[in-house]
Amino acid sequence: MFTSLGPRLRAFAGRLVSYTSIKLKTEKTLPEETYEWVVTDLEGNTHALKEEKGKVIFLNLWATWCKPCLEEMPDIKSLYRDYGDRVGFMLVSEEEPDRVRSFELKKGYGLPFYLAEGPIPEIFASKTIPTTYILNRKGKIVKAENGVVDWNGAEIRKLLDQLIAE
Repeated sequence: MFTSLGPRLRAFAGRLVSYTSIKLKTEKTLPEETYEWVVTDLEGNTHALKEEKGKVIFLNLWATWCKPCLEEMPDIKSLYRDYGDRVGFMLVSEEEPDRVRSFELKKGYGLPFYLAEGPIPEIFASKTIPTTYILNRKGKIVKAENGVVDWNGAEIRKLLDQLIAE
């Protein structure tokens, strides 16, 4: 009886956590050690956050099973298409590599998906996903959001244009 409820219960709990919004702190500057955070791309290559230092960064914490995460993917794809050469995009999942690779193969988003190699830095820690941070060139969090956001909207584009121009 419990085994048949397991997947449904996990899905319900995932939706509950994903749709629950918490207040995130903005205006914090990343501690220097945060730049040592290492992630792996879907080809197995490692990357440290320090490779993006000095750029505007769009960091999205997500999961393949998270319905709100999937709802915002088309907007992120559109934003990436227009800003990917000027903004460091990092979409990070803590899931198994094969699951994320399979997701990308099936959906074909062409986004820069990464896998967390260890714990997510404290400054980015959140109990809900999706959680997204936009950082300016100096490593200051200028926008932090939980839940589904219209990432392709005029407000976000204006913010990115301002940050890129700084």
